[in-house]
This record gives sequence, C-alpha cells and structure tokens, in this order.
Amino acid sequence: MHLTQHLKGTGYHYAPDPSSQGACTIGGNVATNSGGPHTLKYGVTVNHILALEVVLPDGSLVELGSPTGDTPGYDLTGLFVGSEGTFGICTRITVRLTRNPAAYRTLLGIFETVADATQAISQIIGAGIIPAALEMMDQGIVGAVEAAFHFGFPLDAGAVLLIEVDGLEIAVDEEAEKIVRICQEAAAREVRRATTEKERLLLWKCRKQAFGAIGRLSPSYCTQDGVVPRTRLPEILAFITDCGARHGIRIVNVFHAGDGNIHPILLFDERDAAQVARVLEASDEILTKCIEMGGSVTGEHGIGVEKINFMDKLFTADDLAVMGLVHDVFNPEGRCSPRKMLPTAGGCGTEHIERSSPARRAAL
Repeated sequence: MHLTQHLKGTGYHYAPDPSSQGACTIGGNVATNSGGPHTLKYGVTVNHILALEVVLPDGSLVELGSPTGDTPGYDLTGLFVGSEGTFGICTRITVRLTRNPAAYRTLLGIFETVADATQAISQIIGAGIIPAALEMMDQGIVGAVEAAFHFGFPLDAGAVLLIEVDGLEIAVDEEAEKIVRICQEAAAREVRRATTEKERLLLWKCRKQAFGAIGRLSPSYCTQDGVVPRTRLPEILAFITDCGARHGIRIVNVFHAGDGNIHPILLFDERDAAQVARVLEASDEILTKCIEMGGSVTGEHGIGVEKINFMDKLFTADDLAVMGLVHDVFNPEGRCSPRKMLPTAGGCGTEHIERSSPARRAAL
C-alpha cells in the first residue's frame, strides 16, 4: 500500500495489487509469488520483479537479476520468487513499474446463479477479450459486502462479476460493449457501469475488503487457494456447495475468476472443536478435487506447512527430488524456513538425505 500511495500522480503504478495490499508486504508477495485481481492481464509478482538483494543462509549477500531487467544466464530472480523463504532472506527488491492506462471501464454483471456467471466468464475469455480484472462474488459475500459498504448490490443475486478493461479510450469502449453483450447472452439480469472514478474505486474497495466483511457472517473463517482450469469453474463451485452441505459448513466464494484461482471461504466457530475438524476435512476434499480437475492446491498463497501433504499428490518422487536438490544449492543445512514447502525440506529427516545429491548424502 505504501508503494501504491507513493506512486500516485507519477503516471505509473505497480501492477500486482493483492486484495490484502493494506496488510501484506512486497517481501511476502515475493516469497509466495502473489497474484491479485489484475494479474489476469498483467501477470503475477514474478513478472514485475527486476532484481533482488538476498542474504543466503550462510550470511553471504548476493544480487540476483538487474535493474535493467536484462541479465545473461539463468533466471535466478524468477527462481527465488515463490521460494517461500526456503532459499534465503530478501532485503531489497527492484520492481518494474507500469504506465497507467489511458482509460478504464469497470462493469458489474449481476446474475441469478453462479452457473450463469461462470458461463459468462468462459465466454468473455473465449471471445478473445483479456480484461485487466475478472472477479466473482457469490450471494453470501455480496450480502456481507453490502452490509459493510452500502454500494447497492442486489442481495437476491446468485453471483456478481466485477469486470474491468483498460487501455486506449477507443479500445476500452469497444471491449466493454462486447462484454455487456456476452453477459446478457449468458442470462445476466443486469450489467452496470461505473460512471465516475469515485464509483469505480468504491467497487474495488468492496472487492478488496470483502474478506474484512466476513466477520459479519461468522466469528471465524478459513480461506483456501485452489486453482482449476477456467472451463471447470462450474464443476468446482458445485462441488464446493455439495462439500459444505455434507460437512454442515457454510461456504461462500470470492475469487479471481479470470484465471480459475478460487478462494472458498469456510465459515465456522473456532471455539467448537467439532466444527474445526469438519472445516479441515472439507478443505482437504476441495483441494484434492482441484488436483483431480487438473489444477493446483495454491495459486498465490504458497504451500508453507499447511499444504505439504498435497505435494506428493501434485508431483512425482523424481519431481520432488529435483526440487530438493535446488533447495540444497541455496539452503543445504535447512536454516531458512525449515520444513516448509517440500515434504523433505529442512534436512531433519532421512527422506531428505535420500533425495539429496551424492555429495550431500556423503557429508551427512
């Protein structure tokens, strides 16, 4: 948020804008290769990092990449971004700035059902339109956001799509008109346009602070970060609804629909141990289903320690062994973020030794 505020009035901005930008840090974004609403068009964090100053686990200071963005040899900057602190500590970051678009058009599509909204998503991308952002909120989230911000969201809508296109003035008008037609063909009840910059910013405030409004729905919540192919969004959302019903857990959804990055939010009371157990079971089922659909268990939040058990489902033993070798190049003793990301990370178990290089095994 400090960087965003600092750049106001310069004609440039830092394109990655996580919904949690009021609380998160650039360093944390580098660690997990974070995304955000505008990554559909502009890419995730790694696409906007030019250079890094890094302290390795042995205390040495190294420079990765270059402020010019043109470095011969291996892309070690790209390798470091997303390493979740397991390679070292990042102490300085050079970011790529993006020129502000000449114009924006921000639309709100209102749909009777989630299925209709997801159909519109596929048709927009299928028409060759790449919006700057394409976000979805279901009825549960819409209710919480409306109670918090009083924007005028229809509380009886099954889902709403927040769609933004940007670029040259003449181009955005044409794209916006196409999107309106596509939404109408997908049975949208209504498509609204933000007519002023104030209205546009309020729409984005509603989306970015949606998680903060969840306190109106339950005392506790757990959010997941799965990914599925865009065409399978209707299936995964139907599965999430069924999963919530089976486990007696209410689940609401707000997510980056354009790239299939889902964020199901499981509502519960952490003072009730039975509810906690059901939430964990439901979360496990949802993420496993993402893998079965050809997706992943994380799009921008990382693996950390919570999702290590899914790594064997996502990757083969050979894949994980290679990742272990890369880990050992930077962090052979497991000093930085031990036991994170890889089932074998940290150098504390025999499994890790077996997957290390011959020289590393001999040394141990």
